[in-house]
Amino acid sequence: MNLRRIADAFYLTLPGRAWAWATYDFANTIFSMNVITMYFAQWIIVDLGFEDISYSIAYSVSMIAVGLTMPAVGAMADARKNRLRCLLVYTVACVAFTITIGNVASVSAPIMWKGILALAAFALANYFYIGGQTFYNALLRAVAPPGQTGRVSGLGTALGYVGAIAGLLLVWPFVQGWVPGFVKGRPSAFIPTGVIFLAFSVPVFIWVKESALGAERRSAWWGLNKVVQTLKRARRRPDVFKFLVGNVLLQDPVATAIVFMAVYANVVFGMPDAAKIPLFIVATTFAVAGAAVAGFVTDRWGPRKTTIATAAGWAATFVLIAAANRPVLFWIGGSLVGVGLGFTWTAARPFLASLVGEHEQGEFFGLYSLSSRVAAVVGPLLWGTIVYIAGAWPVGKYRLAVASLAVLEVAAAFVFASVKPGPRPDASAAVS
Repeated sequence: MNLRRIADAFYLTLPGRAWAWATYDFANTIFSMNVITMYFAQWIIVDLGFEDISYSIAYSVSMIAVGLTMPAVGAMADARKNRLRCLLVYTVACVAFTITIGNVASVSAPIMWKGILALAAFALANYFYIGGQTFYNALLRAVAPPGQTGRVSGLGTALGYVGAIAGLLLVWPFVQGWVPGFVKGRPSAFIPTGVIFLAFSVPVFIWVKESALGAERRSAWWGLNKVVQTLKRARRRPDVFKFLVGNVLLQDPVATAIVFMAVYANVVFGMPDAAKIPLFIVATTFAVAGAAVAGFVTDRWGPRKTTIATAAGWAATFVLIAAANRPVLFWIGGSLVGVGLGFTWTAARPFLASLVGEHEQGEFFGLYSLSSRVAAVVGPLLWGTIVYIAGAWPVGKYRLAVASLAVLEVAAAFVFASVKPGPRPDASAAVS
């Protein structure tokens, strides 16, 4: 019995398909950490001298594209039963454009044109990275044993943050110019990141299977109409609609923190990359622990209570970071960011899954993706606008931008508190 409990605590009793699914989180978080958080923003803003708002626009445009297309594509993937195939296409495309960023960086061209081309390649890479998560999330119920969606979601989130640490360490020798053929500098991170992402995404395509029973051939117009009908149904289902609104308020500050955390550390605390790496490793280690704990908490407390607590925790974290006047306080804030990241997606995915039926998973996860992308548009643009308007306040403008994120998280907690908890159908449902 004791050995069983130990194995259960370390997720070893979960089936292989759940581990293969979760391994994709390990792969795609390497892209998120190395490109979105660590190297691309700093290269564009600090090295090339572009304004924060330039990066905000490129990031937001990619998110708008995701929001406009993924609900319809997600509905089509549901009908055609080809979510796994769609995930493969989006993964390969993300890898290709990530490698393109590295190639653009090595081209001899004026800084302005190099930056514009790199921003365009980044927007495309980010579109396919984020868009692919619609299909990935929709596969959760297909791989999780009954009653354990929270644990499987937590396993994926935990492995994702392990991947973030691994990605930083694997790419560091390239950035330092220790690998033949690569010069020292942030742009040397992009090509290795693409290759590593592709390599570690292989397990999900080998071991996760998707049943083709009931597959239907549907057109893009059908998918678009399906989205319109889904939006109408969501409006008629107040708890689902409020969840989506709350998700915008929750994810808005989270997306912004991911995008600008490295820039904030550089400008406010003068931290070089060699100091940021340990900070991000510590924060990510807390994210791994947070995700692992969040899986059990979500299944015990329920996803609603866990999500409300997560939003409140984020608000407190942003207040601490905005007020931090010593590096040690920023390190504490960074660790709390890690815990918050570990809880956010672990609780939110089962929360939505509990509010909709099995046959609606891909469809409503498309709207979940849409709400998350709306958040990712508003947050970075809000940050970029505040920093631009308060340009005469060199450090204070960044603190003000962080403080604005806490207000959004408080609003998210209140919205989630108004959502009635859904049943737990997966406690007795068969896994497809």
